Amino acid sequence: MRPGPDPRATRWIAVRIGAVAVLFAAGFAVVAGRAFQLQVLRRDVLMGEMVDQYRRQLVLKPRRGVITDRSGLLLAGSADAQSVFADPAVLDREDGGAEALRRISRALKLDARAVRRKLGKSGRFLWIARRISPAQAAEVEAIVKATGVRGIALVPETRRYYPKLELASQLLGLVGDDGEGLEGIELALDDVLRGERSKMPSLRDGAGNIVLPHAPKPGQEREGVRVELTIEQGIQLSAERALAAAVKRSRALSGMAVALEPRTGEVLAMASWPPYNPNAPARGAELRNRVVTDSFEPGSTVKALTVAGALARGALHPLDPIDCGNGRYAIGAHVIHDHDALGWAGASKILAVSSNIGASKIAARLGRAGLHASLAAFGLGEKTGLGLPGEIRGQLPVPRSEVSLATQSFGHGLTANALQITNAIAALANGGKLMRPIVVRRIVDPATGEVLEAATPELVRQAVPPAVAETMTRFLVGVVEDEKGTGKRARIDGWRVAGKTGTARKVDPVSGGYASDRHFSSFVGYAPAEAPRIVVGVFLDEPKGDVHGGEIAAPAFREIVIESMRVMGVPATGPTAPRPPAVAASEPAEEEPEGPPPVELAARATGTGSELTVAVPSLAGLPARSAIRALERLDLAADLDGAGRVVQQWPSPGKVVERGTRVRMRLAPTG
Repeated sequence: MRPGPDPRATRWIAVRIGAVAVLFAAGFAVVAGRAFQLQVLRRDVLMGEMVDQYRRQLVLKPRRGVITDRSGLLLAGSADAQSVFADPAVLDREDGGAEALRRISRALKLDARAVRRKLGKSGRFLWIARRISPAQAAEVEAIVKATGVRGIALVPETRRYYPKLELASQLLGLVGDDGEGLEGIELALDDVLRGERSKMPSLRDGAGNIVLPHAPKPGQEREGVRVELTIEQGIQLSAERALAAAVKRSRALSGMAVALEPRTGEVLAMASWPPYNPNAPARGAELRNRVVTDSFEPGSTVKALTVAGALARGALHPLDPIDCGNGRYAIGAHVIHDHDALGWAGASKILAVSSNIGASKIAARLGRAGLHASLAAFGLGEKTGLGLPGEIRGQLPVPRSEVSLATQSFGHGLTANALQITNAIAALANGGKLMRPIVVRRIVDPATGEVLEAATPELVRQAVPPAVAETMTRFLVGVVEDEKGTGKRARIDGWRVAGKTGTARKVDPVSGGYASDRHFSSFVGYAPAEAPRIVVGVFLDEPKGDVHGGEIAAPAFREIVIESMRVMGVPATGPTAPRPPAVAASEPAEEEPEGPPPVELAARATGTGSELTVAVPSLAGLPARSAIRALERLDLAADLDGAGRVVQQWPSPGKVVERGTRVRMRLAPTG
């Protein structure tokens, strides 16, 4: 008989089966609970994380806006370019990564070992090279395809370029690697030039590649605005060439030149030397726009402002005789000297020969508060408001003693920048009206052509009455035309020039006194004197040899003005100016009789109506250059709006106008 199952074993089996069932039930409960938590309680959170794994926001970076001169000539633009980046984590795992990196480094003229070291310090992203040339991009792309690496790739970007190279480089400034403005106009108007970025949804596939569900819509990102400057290319180029020649002739450390339209305050040219090419790396000192960032003691150019202030406040009359002490004037323990001895003289002669003593005695009539107020009225001691980065206000302290009153009258004991001094003289050329300088003429929406912002002339203040400004113009013509005038080398055939020379000693940073071998030289003037169209200042820092502003800065002024008259279409307004006589520097100045007569201005050009007037030609359909040449042949000036061919013009064809009239043209693309 077979024995039956052991009751104890049966019970143990049942216990084990029950335990397993309980464990299965508990596990199922845990799984079910977790599934409930994930599918119900955390459903929305997990759905969002899932979407985030494959959905991305692709940022569309706009093209940076262009910068042009007043005629629409391109000064700064943007072009498509390729940049090379690497993913070190991916590249290290690829068999051909090292070889591809070596070949690409050689193609880009980079040190492969230096690039490898940078890769070792980076996480998942490293720029190998930014904005490479098209030829380099093609070579890199071929290497990537040949080696099959995925850790190195090309990405499209835009590259800022400056087609005129060094032209107006310090004014324009430059941009950084990420397209942000760093200096000049590029920095001052960075917010509007960079445009508005936009985002569009995109997907990421299993390999991590970006996949667009649809193509980007044109204009989805807003391109930066078009900025039109007030500078004129021809005048700017002339200023830079004349300045460079003056710096090299005088062996100066640096130089500045600025040209203004006196009636509106528009900056027609702004140049600094040494220049730099914004398309290539540059050092810090070369980037500086010295016209607004560098301050200096201006020297004798301030004498014109001192005399103007005295005339305006009734402290001086045009024919008042001033005792210039035969070249020596003691103020307490200090003695002021003149370059050439001068006896009794009027204000016109004092300015013509640049007498320090004469200016000091005129300032004494004004008094400390009067001189300070006079110079402040011309904008010294305050920023011009041009809006360029780094502009300084200069220093205009109230004179604390009689000797500081005297030295300030001839431009020592105060500081200013080149723009301030030129703008102050521009007030005399503009009937005593001090204008706020303008460098941005218009800001235009490139998509619609709508003018978003247009500069308008802004009067800062009436620095001196119009009658005083007219008298000062006569005096400043004497600086250029007087036989003993310090500005003889600024004379121009066919146009009468008014101006003032300046030569100042610089402070020795070691001793704290004025150095005998370090000077700052300048000439500031305007033409035509009877109806000024341009004011030009030329400034040279630490020239060697002959340091007098009338000898080294005035010739550069002359070159700039001659070219400006041609570019602006200004007809000759006076007789041919006599050539400056050759006078030895040591020749003593002749004393002037008491109360010299003021220098009279030349009358306007005369002639028959047919000689001074011309019929405006029809310009419709002509490209910009042809239209400008057609106007130049008739002594007419051009004012362009837009690009392409002429579609409208003012005045209309056939209208009889004076030579020198500005003809405005609106241009539009063909087709």
